[in-house]
Amino acid sequence: MPLKSLVLAILSLTFLSLRAEPISQDPHPQILRVMTYNTWYVFAKGKAEDLGKQWIASQSPDIVALQELTSIQPEKLEQLSASWHHSHSSLLKTQGFSVGLTSRFPITVIEKKVKGMHHGFLHAKVQGLHFFVIHLSPFDWRFRSQEAQTLLGKINPLLQSGQQVIVLGDFNASCSADKKWLDQNTELLNKTAESDHTHAHHQNLKEGKFDYSVMEQFFNAGLIDTTLSFLPDDPSQRLSFPSGILSGKKSAPERGERIDFILSSKKLAQRVHHSKIVTKGIVNQISDHFPVITDFQRPFAQ
Repeated sequence: MPLKSLVLAILSLTFLSLRAEPISQDPHPQILRVMTYNTWYVFAKGKAEDLGKQWIASQSPDIVALQELTSIQPEKLEQLSASWHHSHSSLLKTQGFSVGLTSRFPITVIEKKVKGMHHGFLHAKVQGLHFFVIHLSPFDWRFRSQEAQTLLGKINPLLQSGQQVIVLGDFNASCSADKKWLDQNTELLNKTAESDHTHAHHQNLKEGKFDYSVMEQFFNAGLIDTTLSFLPDDPSQRLSFPSGILSGKKSAPERGERIDFILSSKKLAQRVHHSKIVTKGIVNQISDHFPVITDFQRPFAQ
């Protein structure tokens, strides 16, 4: 083969090889790592933004749902998501307490709903999976129940048609699986009762007790708590709120609430490889909530 032809052939093969190389390497091709994180006004009211970006990047998530993206623009979410190597993002709204979704993969937005909701929700499709990013009312279990009904009006038809669904975010609601630990938390019960009594728009206790009915609506629809079977009996590792930041500590408090969840449809729940609430380390300086992470094994058969 003439030298010129050989050089051209080598260059051609090199070009094809470069084209075949993905733009960003998948750090864990066998799983899809999903995270939800209430950022507390964009990472401790902006004071821990760099820490937040660095920590999320260190976890190599594929998809991140965020809450309390307070009064930011889409460009800001793009900037944040780029720091953990996500080139796709979607923001619910630009005023008040917004939710957002970031991903290494393209995001198809199906619906953004604010009307009739306390903060609103974002429904998007990524990698063939339906994601509902939510942040329910922090004030009234009755309104949360209405929000759950609105969401399930969208989710139930998807479940019934065999679609794969993930509902994640800050539910501001308790799970009956945590009743054993909540019943021991008389300090939280008394504090909530006092708040309900003091503020006319607060009604978080139902007949003087913690309410589990909101989460039961999601479970009765067939959604699965992906983290539950991985949780230890230690109450300090079984909470997602509050973190140590509210008490000036660098570790999780001994007791708290689990109000942040990653729920999934049943078939998808069978693909859960691991799930956790991260309560140790730098996360106690980033937000008043702890992040929840679930790894789903690929592939996701319909």
